[in-house]
Amino acid sequence: MTTKLTFLNTGRRTADPKHPVLAELEQYWQSLRLDDSIPNRADIDPDKISSALPYTFVLQRVAPGVARMRVAGQKLHDILRMDPRGMPVSAFFDAEDRSTLAVHLESAFSEPALIAMPVQGAAGLLRSAVKGAILLMPMRDESGDVSRVLGALVTDGPLGARSRRLRLDDSRPMRIEPLTQIHAAPAHTPQMQRPDVARPALRLVVNNV
Repeated sequence: MTTKLTFLNTGRRTADPKHPVLAELEQYWQSLRLDDSIPNRADIDPDKISSALPYTFVLQRVAPGVARMRVAGQKLHDILRMDPRGMPVSAFFDAEDRSTLAVHLESAFSEPALIAMPVQGAAGLLRSAVKGAILLMPMRDESGDVSRVLGALVTDGPLGARSRRLRLDDSRPMRIEPLTQIHAAPAHTPQMQRPDVARPALRLVVNNV
């Protein structure tokens, strides 16, 4: 059964794509933001986002507006129909939208900001148009630099074999929120992990670190 995408339009400049995977991943990212800080990549615990893992990715910034996939869930392989390891996230998008994607991707790192963009895949013969969303949330690396992004890409159906690239969907609102405007929710105090207990590796994903 395919989960339908619902987009909340509040009349503001931005809106939230309300998809269970995106909601789960954002809630988890938010829980790591102690004192409104930017979460650390090393703090990700895959057990806390198990249902979102197949759609989840971790990007590494390699140049302004360019970020490569270091971790990618199996659903991303299915969408692209090829192995996404080491590829730029722009590989999922049509060439005409890559420059716009680069601008928003750079904002995620440099603002830093949470970015959520609606996407679509063109309709084809005997195939309906595909709708979805991509979520980008900044994270720090081991040096403390904001050079990682935790995100997810979801669609409400598979892309056809002849239409493997997505387009940004201008007909639906985008969400751009600098972290200075997003305050960490007063959640429970996270349990401290014993230093002798190794963190589990991301499951159901491929890693090109």
